[in-house]
Amino acid sequence: MQEKGIGSANAVYLTGANLDRWWAPSLRYGAGNGLGAWAKVDIAALLKTDRNGHGVVFGLMMEAFNKSTQFMTDDDLKSIAVYLKSLPQAAEPVWAYDAATMAKFTSGGATDAAADIFLRKRSYCHGRDGKGRGEFLPPLAGASSLVAAAPDSVMNIILNGASRVVANGVPDSYRVPTFCVQLRDEDVAAVASFVRQAWGNTGTPVTAAEVKDLRDRTNPSSDRVIVLQMR
Repeated sequence: MQEKGIGSANAVYLTGANLDRWWAPSLRYGAGNGLGAWAKVDIAALLKTDRNGHGVVFGLMMEAFNKSTQFMTDDDLKSIAVYLKSLPQAAEPVWAYDAATMAKFTSGGATDAAADIFLRKRSYCHGRDGKGRGEFLPPLAGASSLVAAAPDSVMNIILNGASRVVANGVPDSYRVPTFCVQLRDEDVAAVASFVRQAWGNTGTPVTAAEVKDLRDRTNPSSDRVIVLQMR
């Protein structure tokens, strides 16, 4: 839905875009980053089951899964995976895990405010090491949304949470809750910056002004609504 180029010969073809304040990451990341680190079976699994060892669907990809890809045949999903892995990859630094982030967590808490917010709000799901909890609670270390140039997805999911994935007619039980009421713009910016730069991630810092702008553009009438209306 955001065609910047037609055909793999174009350098910007399938290289990502901002859609409704969700960042759709590039499908042409180099080896070791994003789809470049995924095997064909990983791609097919995400499209068929909503998750794999690298992540789970959220944002607009969640809608694509709920309404489309889970109903495709296995052969079609394998064909998509083969095609995506055949695309020329961008030359870029390869992400590598960095365990130094663990020093920010102590037996009594954390060494700074941003690490403390993560420790209290999300570490029980994604782990202090950022490696997640298997396929149900995805890793943040090396996640495409966290190494992407645009921070919109991470800000959006912290503020507004993630909607339900419905696989085989059954809603899932593991969704990110909303923190738009609990956390100030400065808090969201701090923890978003933390996860974008922890465990070897190379995302740029997030500012409170960026969070405020996204909060204003995705503001629901209540923090308990089911569907967020974008404007």
